[in-house]
Amino acid sequence: MRTIALWVLLIVLYVAFYAFFRQPGEPFPDLSGWIPVALLVGGAVVVGVFLGNRVQKGWRLNAEGSDLLSRGRIAAALEKFELARPLLKNQGQGVIPFNVGVCHLGLWHLDAAERDFTTAQDIKELPASIRKHIPVRLALIAALQGALGVAEKRLAEARALDAEDPLVVVTQAVITCRREDWAQTRALLEGPATHVLGGPLRGLRDALLSWSVEKLSGERRYVDPITVFGEASTDKLRESWPALVNFLLERARQAA
Repeated sequence: MRTIALWVLLIVLYVAFYAFFRQPGEPFPDLSGWIPVALLVGGAVVVGVFLGNRVQKGWRLNAEGSDLLSRGRIAAALEKFELARPLLKNQGQGVIPFNVGVCHLGLWHLDAAERDFTTAQDIKELPASIRKHIPVRLALIAALQGALGVAEKRLAEARALDAEDPLVVVTQAVITCRREDWAQTRALLEGPATHVLGGPLRGLRDALLSWSVEKLSGERRYVDPITVFGEASTDKLRESWPALVNFLLERARQAA
């Protein structure tokens, strides 16, 4: 884009200098041969400006989506990221599919989340600071779907990248809960590592802790299903883990 602008400037300067320094009565040179070049350059400038505006709009939508996501408005954030996706198709460095995957996971659209995280992971330009967060999310998805062998393999990769990620603990707790190891589930979730979580993932942590406590001691701790499902319906998570959804809804009915 900068090179094209420089060529346009050079042509304009050439014509201007010639007009200024030419002798009186001397005709202007025949510039008809430059007309196709000028049209080509002009067209390139227009296209460059158009594409530049698209990219700027895409990044603006991504920023708006990130702000909405930070405020817990996952569905609205997903809409922004989806609008940004075609605008940053060749510019986003994998950031957009990662953000879309985060939203899908927060809405318990597990298949869609896995697809987007995998897409982001396959993009070589994806920054390492983002890439390191993908394996643990893929592990969590596999664990929620009951694919525990796959989950453990992905979790080992996640630990090697970032053992301090609180999702590592939550994912391990999902695995132990799936195996009905209630004591280990409780021990994992009562520790301080997962207290920093927010949104549906914090709701999931609280639900699993409540479930494990009840199984071990009979104590019933109410967990509001809204903290788990948020803006999502119960259907998607029920497809993968009906026992958990039934536990949450049953406790909600008993508390009503």
